[in-house]
Amino acid sequence: MIKQFDEQVQQINELFLNGHVKESYLLAKALLANSTFTDHESFLTIQQHVALLEANGYANMPVPTAEKVKQSVERTDGSYPERDVLAAYIGSEDDQQFGKVVDELLAGSVEAQANAYYTMAEFFALAKEHDKALVQYAEAIKLQPNKALYWGAFAQFLSRNEGSSYLALRLIEEAIQLDNMNPRWYYIQGNIFLQLVAATKNLSYLPALEDAWEKAKKRCSAKQVALKVDIAKSNDVLSQWKKQML
Repeated sequence: MIKQFDEQVQQINELFLNGHVKESYLLAKALLANSTFTDHESFLTIQQHVALLEANGYANMPVPTAEKVKQSVERTDGSYPERDVLAAYIGSEDDQQFGKVVDELLAGSVEAQANAYYTMAEFFALAKEHDKALVQYAEAIKLQPNKALYWGAFAQFLSRNEGSSYLALRLIEEAIQLDNMNPRWYYIQGNIFLQLVAATKNLSYLPALEDAWEKAKKRCSAKQVALKVDIAKSNDVLSQWKKQML
């Protein structure tokens, strides 16, 4: 029994280090529910692992349904159709028109409402009003949990603005599971792993980091030149960092 517990503890750790954080969390929760191992030396570590993840919202995460949703396709410039309302506003700076379009979306279907919250999230992100952006991203995901874009955009926002890497890792995992052919999500996942390596000095994240960027590179279309350049630059930075650290 003790050997089995030790193997599960190792599995929890390996799942997390490889970006399978949802499965890692659920296995850890199941392990804690078994009172047989409360005196085991690793039990407290698992409790702390679960507490950390639940402090980052893992227990209250929206759950995608079995419904098939058409995923958004990234354009060659890195934009998405759902961001066009904000792009139009940036071009015109017409506050009245922007507010009108957002209100119309909020009065529409669930899909339109989710798009409105995503639009507002991106607007607040640009305005550096991070607390407001967090709320809007979360609302978009609640309304349309099967839309990879909203999970991925939230993860990217956290990654770019020194938000929780643990929450970002959970969000980007869901984006990948919903749309596993989008190279952007793997690129973001790699960035999050890099931030975790820098913050924790845990080099065990490196294999998953390199794997994520390799998957991103392989999935890029011929026209996604900018993303390819970003991946190449990131790999160069990582190579230099590894020379210094290893």
